[in-house]
Amino acid sequence: MTYNPQQPYQNGQPYYGQPVPPAQQQPAQQYPAQQYPVQQPVRQYPAQQQLMPQYPVQQYAPQYLPPRLTPEEIRAQNYRRSLRRTVNGLGGLMLIFFGLQLILGVITTAISSLSGNSITDQSSPLFFLENGALSMIIFFVSALIYCFIKKVNFGEVFPFHKIGAGYLVKLCVIGLAFSLASNYVVDLLNNTFSLFGIENAGGNVDAGNAPNVFLYFLTVAVMPAFVEEFAFRGVVMGVLRPYSEGLAILVSSATFALMHGNFVQLPFTFCCGLVFAYIDIKADSLLPSIIVHFFNNGLSVLADILVTYNIASEEVVNMSYGIVFAVLAVLAFIFLKGIINKKENHYFDLKNGNDVIPFKTKVKTAASSPTLITFAAIMTLYCILVLFIGV
Repeated sequence: MTYNPQQPYQNGQPYYGQPVPPAQQQPAQQYPAQQYPVQQPVRQYPAQQQLMPQYPVQQYAPQYLPPRLTPEEIRAQNYRRSLRRTVNGLGGLMLIFFGLQLILGVITTAISSLSGNSITDQSSPLFFLENGALSMIIFFVSALIYCFIKKVNFGEVFPFHKIGAGYLVKLCVIGLAFSLASNYVVDLLNNTFSLFGIENAGGNVDAGNAPNVFLYFLTVAVMPAFVEEFAFRGVVMGVLRPYSEGLAILVSSATFALMHGNFVQLPFTFCCGLVFAYIDIKADSLLPSIIVHFFNNGLSVLADILVTYNIASEEVVNMSYGIVFAVLAVLAFIFLKGIINKKENHYFDLKNGNDVIPFKTKVKTAASSPTLITFAAIMTLYCILVLFIGV
């Protein structure tokens, strides 16, 4: 029985119908056999006759890619580089000046040996010329050349803004009182070292004989008041002030102290540098530090002249010096208290400049300057030689 597609169902059941006779059955369709190409065998070449070049397997080592910096980190990095470059320039200026001083000392020593005058004789004009005038001139010219090379804005580095007479007097009294107090620290150190048989060989200059009084006053009191203030409170502090006023005060005071080349005077000159820089920043002018520097050195010169020429005894001079200091200290306390009350206790605030990096990072960046470190190391060694050998 075969299935009939014309009548698939009958009475609900599949109907197959009558079987189809074999004569009526259609023959199965015959398909041609599929012809497949015969695959040719792969030709083998000897090892020395390889057609394709053989490359070594490349070894891919893991590569470290540094993390991408944020815009704030890039600004901080550029800021540190700028500060480091600025401090390096100032340290180089100090090294150049010290080198020129050594060259000047060699030249004057040769001149003194040819002329028969001893350069260590403090009564000789050559001594004051080498230790005062020429050194100050070289320092002034070096600082001036630095300003031209770095294209420093003189108005910002050497401010002389208008300041009231009363406020100027108050600042000068405060600065001079602190400076005189620092002198007592130097005397205390001198007495302490003398107990161990170490005498301060540097920094002591006598008035000499009468014809050299003017040279003595000029090279000790007048010229340093202008040249050193121009160099340290002008160039050094002025260049660093946009970064941070506190940093400018510290670096200018440290270089000011080291440049004197006297280990015993280091605390005195450093403290004076702090005071000079601070009153200049508060006045936004170099005039207060110039005046205080002049009077501080001038009082020492005057006291030395009075004792040297027997105009007054050393006891009278020391007593007068103490009275002047006591009066200035009282006035400084009154003036400073009045200024603080008027400024509502914000008088000691200093501008930190751009706050891209914190103040501690600025100090570390400046302290790690190679030229500044070199200058500090050389001057420290020189101070020790002056103290123990008296070079």
